[in-house]
Amino acid sequence: MSQESKRSTLKVVMALFLHSRGFSIAILEDALTVINAYNVVLHKYPISNATILQKVKEKISFYLPEVVILEDAEGFGSRKGTRVKRAIKKIEKYAIEQKLSISKYSRNDIRFVFNAFNAQSKYEIAKVITENVKQLPVELPKKRLSHKPEHYCMTIFDAIALGITHYYQS
Repeated sequence: MSQESKRSTLKVVMALFLHSRGFSIAILEDALTVINAYNVVLHKYPISNATILQKVKEKISFYLPEVVILEDAEGFGSRKGTRVKRAIKKIEKYAIEQKLSISKYSRNDIRFVFNAFNAQSKYEIAKVITENVKQLPVELPKKRLSHKPEHYCMTIFDAIALGITHYYQS
């Protein structure tokens, strides 16, 4: 089967998790199958929403998702800054223009889904993901000590958690 015919038969879901350094992306076929997941970290400061939107447009045109999933930055439990909130709104507007379905989930929605697996913290959620999801591109980093910064690849697990939440909530 050619790559094009494979792509046309898959129902692709794209979960985007925006953060202060760029965004993480997870492409899912179903709740337990991750096709691809990675970080897009922007090294040019200050980070501009125009650059983020351009990178997201490239990813959307490459993967051709049916659904784009974003964090509900206004939802309960969200701690997104103003710039990231604006970027999410611009991506949402672009996805609507492209006639893509959009789903948004708050941090509370994610915690509600993963509560069924006895996972509350980000690390516990990431651990559940590594135990259950096939073909993860990264390994789970060691548990973060309170005085240390979060490992850069943890945002990939945030994107995957958004995708899994979509499958469990819909």
